[in-house]
Amino acid sequence: MTHSLRRAGAAVAALIAGLLVILALSPAANAAAPPDAQSVVAHWKDNKDPLYVGSGSSLSSDQQSQIRDSLKGSKSDIYVAALPDGTVTDPATYVRDLGAATQKAKGGGQITVVVLDGPSMFAASNFGRAGMTDQLSKLSVRNNDNVVSGMEDFVQRVNYMAEGKTRSALDSGPAGGSGGGTGVLVTLGVLALAGGGGYFLYSRNRKKKQAIQNAKDLAAVKQTVEEDVTKFGEEITALDTDVVLEGQGGQHIDEWQQALDSYEKAKTQLAAVERPDQVREVTQTLEDGRYSLAVVKARVNKQPVPERRAPCFFNPQHGPSVRDVRWAPQGGVARDVPACSADAEAVERGFDPQMREVMVNGERRPYYDAGPAYQPYAYGYYGGFGDVMTGMFIGTMMGSMMGGWGMGGMGGGYGDAGAGDFGGGGDFGGGGGGWGDFGGGGDFGGGDFGGGDW
Repeated sequence: MTHSLRRAGAAVAALIAGLLVILALSPAANAAAPPDAQSVVAHWKDNKDPLYVGSGSSLSSDQQSQIRDSLKGSKSDIYVAALPDGTVTDPATYVRDLGAATQKAKGGGQITVVVLDGPSMFAASNFGRAGMTDQLSKLSVRNNDNVVSGMEDFVQRVNYMAEGKTRSALDSGPAGGSGGGTGVLVTLGVLALAGGGGYFLYSRNRKKKQAIQNAKDLAAVKQTVEEDVTKFGEEITALDTDVVLEGQGGQHIDEWQQALDSYEKAKTQLAAVERPDQVREVTQTLEDGRYSLAVVKARVNKQPVPERRAPCFFNPQHGPSVRDVRWAPQGGVARDVPACSADAEAVERGFDPQMREVMVNGERRPYYDAGPAYQPYAYGYYGGFGDVMTGMFIGTMMGSMMGGWGMGGMGGGYGDAGAGDFGGGGDFGGGGGGWGDFGGGGDFGGGDFGGGDW
């Protein structure tokens, strides 16, 4: 009996000691400084291995092997550093340094670097539109419940970006119909062995709720754009008589036909919208049409043709801006924003401009604080005016979602890798995204990235 108690006591002590060791070695408890960029790049180059795995990373050997196999199949050069959770405290600087060192070692070319900080991802590229890689990572995170399928989704988006297929890269649904591939099968197997039925139901319910929310967002933003199209049509109708009085039915005014064509095109595009990102095409068309209409008004009134400027920031329905005005959102810092004549005068006299407001959860809010569904809405109107984009949305919700415009990450649990640039365009900054904690990582981690050669 005594011997049995001693053996039981020893077993318990060993179990406790083992738990203490595990806790002591966990990334959260023993986070170390990230390896210097040169060491990581040297590993990628000297070993011809696009996956650097730091000591303490949660990736299992099988996952590492799976990632390496996938990296070699990418059409675009992507290099990954997998580190223990909590290792990177300054993602902006670390990702930028990795990118700069990689580009120098390779002597140029299109490059994407990725840092897996436990379950979180930080990624950036030196090609494509500034901040676009940040957007791709967020889309991949939003559309996937685990690192494996998220990485598969991300690499497909990066390859689309490298091929110039921007629309496919920014598709709001899973990229290329990605369903997780082999990694998902492994994940489902582990979940089944661990009684993963509950997790499956949770995941399905989560996706169902997300689908419902996406449908609500789409309906709301379509309603907003429909109002814009209708308003544009009313302005065309109001101007019709004046144009006809100019003679020849206004046919000698080229911009008049362009405005009419834009109106019809916008209606057709709006009818075909099935995803929020498609709204961008409609508002791009409206921006073109409104400028044409502004030119027509100037010609009818025998005034100089207006400069092609960004739409009025406060309400794009107001058409092209006439000048910049100093303005600050509530609680935010002042910046110069493009404004129509009426709004510019109102702001300069201390009054509120006429804001474009939309309904969000039963209350009216400015479009730039209405949530991510309105990002394509704003992009369509203002995306062609890059010099404007870098500053006018700072301090607003729209600004927090558009890291590519130098406005930080999206928030909501995502890391913020800032907006850097190590040359050749792109960002090598961007934001990060995390899928949460899967019980220590390893079992559900992994990724599917492509990779290139040195």
